Parts: sequence; structure tokens; C-alpha cells
Amino acid sequence: MTTMYDDLFFRSNLSDYGQLPSPPLAYESPDIIPSGIYPTNDPQAFFSSNYNQDVGQNLVTDGQNYIYLRTKNLSSGAESGKVSLYYTPASLLLYPNKWKDNALKTSDNQTEVFLQAPRAGDIAVTDNPFVWAPNSISGDHYCLISRVSTPKHDNPVPVVGSYTDLTEFILNNPGFGWRNVALVDANSPTFNTTVEYSQGTEAGSIIFQLECTNVPGGASVAFSAGTPGPSPLIVLEKTTVPQNNGSWNTSVTCNVPANYTTNITYSYWANGTQPQPGFQIRLKPIAYFDQSSRFFHQLRSPQELGASPELARRMSAQRGIVLGSHATIGR
Repeated sequence: MTTMYDDLFFRSNLSDYGQLPSPPLAYESPDIIPSGIYPTNDPQAFFSSNYNQDVGQNLVTDGQNYIYLRTKNLSSGAESGKVSLYYTPASLLLYPNKWKDNALKTSDNQTEVFLQAPRAGDIAVTDNPFVWAPNSISGDHYCLISRVSTPKHDNPVPVVGSYTDLTEFILNNPGFGWRNVALVDANSPTFNTTVEYSQGTEAGSIIFQLECTNVPGGASVAFSAGTPGPSPLIVLEKTTVPQNNGSWNTSVTCNVPANYTTNITYSYWANGTQPQPGFQIRLKPIAYFDQSSRFFHQLRSPQELGASPELARRMSAQRGIVLGSHATIGR
């Protein structure tokens, strides 16, 4: 007899509408969404608007892949829960002991993300994506497993030792989702560097400046953090370094809330170029102040801080200070 689940759930495939038992597992949940190497602006609006589609992408080998989860509320009222995401190399039988200890984290090191659906039928999407830089598996793929824990269904990871119990688990637990994911080398960075960032107790406008020294023209750089809060998100999409005389930089300006913390990853693609002697990529958070600040005359002009011509024009009436710095040297 078919009944309906009554809580937040993950679909097995696009034909799954919450019936119990669930459709036979095909490891193709459209609600586990690898979305590429940059976080998505307003994921709630974007991924709820295309709920009838599978918009997941292949994973980029060794890239910082941002992965969102979405659930649908099948109850008669408001529901909320915490979602988790796990990974495992592909296996013919995915017993939970293979993946229960492989929890992925967000940019701010969370293994659980809260979401809520205020009304029956609402689609709830994680605003804080999980982040993963998977290693290559020769000729193979990974499986991702999602889990939602709610007041109505805690959905603990079970101990399963037989295929009969595994069958029961797959068919009668819509609080879990399963998706096989392929790896691609296209767009795989030459290296990533991840550094912790803490805003402190004061909100403010921060310029995140990426400086390239002796980085060959034709190479590419990017940086990003998935943790929501800044406006816009801390993202510089993949940008090609122009032919230069050994020094070039680019930046993004973000309004960052107080007490915001995250990890920022900056990436480099050689694109067939060769590193030059003295190669260096440095990420700097910079704060600027106007003439009303008591610090103004102690600070440096945009030109002195290496601002791009466009940024120097925009900040010409202000002075700034480098609040910190992180570099990757000689790779």
C-alpha cells in the first residue's frame, strides 16, 4: 500500500513525489545539487524556481565545489530541520558504515545547516553550501548522501549489516537522498589555498584584493567563500591575468556583517604557462576611511596600496590600511 511521507524529504529522482515506499533508488536525487566552483547568489530563490529540474553539475577535480541541498515540505504546516551531506567512493552496496564518518563541511566549518519551510508545500534550500575539493578517482566516481533531521523525524544514520536491512532503509527513509557524481578535469585548478577570515565585532566595507607578482599573463585566478552574510558574496570568478610587467591585481568590495567568519579559498590555473622566478599570489583584506576618520592622515592612498586604476579612481578621496595578508609563494 502506498502512503505519503509527512515531513521534509529528498527525492530519489524527478518522479518521486514523496510516496512510501520510495521509488527504487537510482542514485540520482535532484535535491543534492553540485553547482560548480562558485557559490550561488540567493540559492533559495534560484533552486526553488527550478525544482522540477535536475540542475546539478559534474564535480571539478581538486576544485572547491559548492553543493546545495533542497527539501520539500510534505507536512500540513511549518517544518524545519538540519541537513548534512556525506561522501563515499562508489560501491555496489552503500552500507552506511562506508560513509557515516565522511561528513562534508561548509566554508565556515559547519557539518549541519539549518533550513525551514514555513508552509506546506514549500521548498527549503540551504543558504550555506557544503564545500568539497574531491581527489581524482581513476575511472570511477563518488556518491553523495544527504540527510535531514527534523523534530518529527530525527533520521539517525542507522547501523545496517544486511542487504535486507539496506533495502528497508532505502525504501522507507525519504529523509535521506543519494546521488552519484562524476568528476571532470576541465577547469580543475593547478592549486587552491584556503585561509580563515574573521570580520570581528564591527561590520564594514572590505576590499578583498588579490595581488599577482611574477604570475605569467594567460594564467587565471579566482577566490570565493560560500558562507552567506556579505553583500555581495565574497567571490571573484575565474579571471585571466593580462600580459604585464610582473605585477597585477584585482579586487572585489563586500559589505561584511559583524562577527562573520568563513574560509576563503583562492585558486590558480596555470593554463599552460610556466611560473616565473619570484612567483607570488597574495590575498589582502583592505579597509578604507574618509577624512572624518582620526586615522585618515596615518593611512595610505589607493595607489600606495596597489589598487587597480578603476579602484583608485573610486576611492580617490579615501585612505586605506591592509588588515591582513596571506600568500602562496613560488609554486
